[in-house]
Amino acid sequence: MMVSESAGQGHVGLQFSVYPLRQAHLHAAIEAAVQAAAEAGVDVTVGRLGTFATGDEASVFAALRAAFVAAKSFGSTVMVVTLSSGLPSEGTVAEIQGAINV
Repeated sequence: MMVSESAGQGHVGLQFSVYPLRQAHLHAAIEAAVQAAAEAGVDVTVGRLGTFATGDEASVFAALRAAFVAAKSFGSTVMVVTLSSGLPSEGTVAEIQGAINV
C-alpha cells in the first residue's frame, strides 16, 4: 500500500474494489471507476486487489461516488469500500513492512 506524504490527520483514505457482474468484459468498468476517482481530485494508487486513494474528506467522497457511477454505467456492479481517517505515514508503513520482511 502506498500512502502519499501529504496523507495525515486531515486526510481520508479510500480503498475500493469493483466487481462487474454478468459482463463479458470486466476491464472497462474497473478502468472507468479508477479514472473517475482520479478525476475527482484524489491521489490514486492502483493495486492488484483494489484501488487506494487519499485526499480531503469532500474529495474522497466525491471520488467514491464518481467511481461507483462510472462502474455501474457498464451494468450491474458490486463495489467494496473501506474508509479511513488518520492515515499512517510512509515511515510507519515502511517500518511495519520491514518488520515482516526480516
